Amino acid sequence: MAEAFSNKVVRAAGIVTTSSAGSIAATSTIITNISTGGVAVGNLVDNANFIAGTKVTVVGAGQVTVDRASTNTATATGQNVKFLAPTEAYASPSATKSILIGGTFANNTNNQVSLTVGIHDNSAGVEAAIASKIPVPAGSSFVISDAGKTVLEGNDKVRIYCDVDNAIDVNLSILTGVN
Repeated sequence: MAEAFSNKVVRAAGIVTTSSAGSIAATSTIITNISTGGVAVGNLVDNANFIAGTKVTVVGAGQVTVDRASTNTATATGQNVKFLAPTEAYASPSATKSILIGGTFANNTNNQVSLTVGIHDNSAGVEAAIASKIPVPAGSSFVISDAGKTVLEGNDKVRIYCDVDNAIDVNLSILTGVN
């Protein structure tokens, strides 16, 4: 396959489920007393009692289990917890290497939003952030510059998470078909 440059554009990225009145015990991996409708395994947890990148591992009746312990030292009740679902911005074609050259993430709302950009490594079955909880002011954008490139193997994905529904427009520059 010949190398080719392309842009991948996604309009209005951001999928959020919010639950109020959650309870989080000290250094716990369980959030209780919440509505789990719309929450899925792999969603990012957005709450001050968890570090960035914490993900849902199990969804149960009125509770979820996450992959990292909470940072609070006493039980926290009445917690507003956001669960951020991914918007897939790009998937490298099967058996094809691609390079993420750069990207622009524009806030299309009237308020500041937080943005996380993750790379899902399909062969390893893990995801890591290349930008985490980046504040993007209203009328502004965040740019992944040409200072660093990210190599994507076949079936690897670029995923976008935002703490506001439909708030981010994405434009990625991709080089496909590299050896």
